[in-house]
Amino acid sequence: MAGMSAKRLQKELAKIQQPLPPGITLVSAPDLKQWEIDIQVLDNPLYNPEEKYRLKFSFSPQYPIEAPEVVFMKLADPPRPIPMHPHVYSNGIICLDLLDKQGWSPVHNVESISLSLQSMLASNTKNERPPGDAEFVKSNRQRPRDISFLYHDPNRALANLRSFTSPPTHWYKCPLARRAAVLILLFADGKGDLRVVLTIRSAGLKSYAGQAALPGGKSDLLSETPFQTARREAFEEIGLPMSDHKLPPGYSVEHLTELPANLAMTELGVRPCVAYLKTPEPSPRNQHPDAARDILPKLDAREVAAVFTAPFRNFLFEKDIDEETREKVPGEWYKGSWHSWHESAWRMHQFFVPVTPSTVFLARKPKSYTDPRPPQEVKSRPTTTGAKTPGSNSKQSTLQPPLSRSFYTSTNNALEQPRYRVFGMTARILVDAARVAYGEEPEYEHNSHFGDEDMIARLRAIGRLASERKEGDVLTREVMNKAAKATPSKI
Repeated sequence: MAGMSAKRLQKELAKIQQPLPPGITLVSAPDLKQWEIDIQVLDNPLYNPEEKYRLKFSFSPQYPIEAPEVVFMKLADPPRPIPMHPHVYSNGIICLDLLDKQGWSPVHNVESISLSLQSMLASNTKNERPPGDAEFVKSNRQRPRDISFLYHDPNRALANLRSFTSPPTHWYKCPLARRAAVLILLFADGKGDLRVVLTIRSAGLKSYAGQAALPGGKSDLLSETPFQTARREAFEEIGLPMSDHKLPPGYSVEHLTELPANLAMTELGVRPCVAYLKTPEPSPRNQHPDAARDILPKLDAREVAAVFTAPFRNFLFEKDIDEETREKVPGEWYKGSWHSWHESAWRMHQFFVPVTPSTVFLARKPKSYTDPRPPQEVKSRPTTTGAKTPGSNSKQSTLQPPLSRSFYTSTNNALEQPRYRVFGMTARILVDAARVAYGEEPEYEHNSHFGDEDMIARLRAIGRLASERKEGDVLTREVMNKAAKATPSKI
C-alpha cells in the first residue's frame, strides 16, 4: 500500500508543480508526507483577494484509499489567518464531507481538494464560524480525518432520510380506532440548520393536555395513509395547508420517509412521518423567506396553545450545541432516566428546548393550560436494587419504577418559562429521527431499537388494540408481561 501511495503522490506532485488554477499556489512539498498550498479567494467581497490562506496536507501510507488530513494553518510570518466560514473552525479544522471517512473518494486529489475549498470560500455568504466553535476547539481530541462532520450538512441529513426504508409495519393491521400518525416537519433556518416544528397542546384536550407534542392525531378513514393523517392533523392544528398550491409562493412540503410505529399509552399505534418544508429562494416579493414567520403562526387554539421550533440536530446531544444559547437561556437541555415499560427498560428522555420570540408562536386566543415542564423541585425516586440498564456503559444507571402521574403535569404557566419540556414518546421519536438523519448515535444512553413494532404485534396477538376500547382497558404490568410472552402476529 505504501508503494501505491508513493506512486500516486509522485504523479500528483509532478502535475501540481505545473501552473495551477488562479489563486492556488504550491508552497512546499519536501517529501511525500506533508505538503503546503496557499489559496486566495478572488471573487467574494467577504475576503480580501490579496490575502492568502495556508493549507497543510498530511498523507498516510494508505492514501489515496484514505483521505489526507487537510487543515488551514495560522501563521504570523508570512501572515496566514484562518478564513472565516461556517464550515471552518477557528483552529483550522475544516468541516467538509469529502475530507471525512464517509465522504472521501480516491478520485479526489490535492488539486481537486484545493479547488473545492477555494470554491467553498468563494460561495460563502456568512462571516461566521460553525455553531459551537469554542466548545469544539476546546474539547475535540480527534484527528481531523477521523471526525464525522455528517451532522453539519443538512442536505446530507435530508438525503439520509429520503433513502431510509422503514421495515414492514403493523400499523395497517391495526383497526381504524388504533391508528394515529404524527408529522416531523423540518425546515432550514437562516443559518441553513434544520429545525423541527412542535406544539403545546391546549388544556381542554382529553389526552396529553398542556404537553409538548408533534402535530398529529388519529386516522379518519381506513384508506388514509399515515402521511395523509399527519398532514390533515397538521392542517387542523397549525394551519399547514394539505396541498402545496395553498402554501405561500415558492414553498412546498416533501414527504421524506416514515419511521417504525410507536406504542402510545392510550393503545394507539403512532406512525412518525418525516417531511421537509422547502423554503423558496429570495425574490422581490419575499426578499427574506422565513418558514417560521411565513407559515407557522396560524394556529387552532382549540387544539394547540402554542407552536415552537427546536434545533433538530440537538436531539443527539446532552447540552445545547449553540454556545450563545447556553449563555443566554438558563437551564439544562437534557435529562434522562431508565424506567420499566413494555416489560423492559425504557429510556425516558426529557429535552428542555429554549424558546425566544422568533421560535415560539402563540394561538390567537390562548387559553390557560398545563405547564409542559416539571416543577422546579422534583424529588428523586427510589431505584430498584441492583437493576442494571441493558446496553448501558454507565455504572450509575439504574432501572426506576414507572413514572407517577405528577411527572406528566404541572400547574405553572408555560408561557413564562424560557424552556419547553419535550419528553416521552415525542422525545423518543425525535431521537430516532435524528439518528437516521445524521448517522450518529446520541451522546446519552438510549434504547437501541426503533419504535415498538414488536410490542404492537404481541399485543395484537393477545387480543389488545381492538376496534373498541373496553372500560378498564389499561396497559398494566400484567398485560405487558402477558404480551411479552406471546408469539407476535405476522405482518
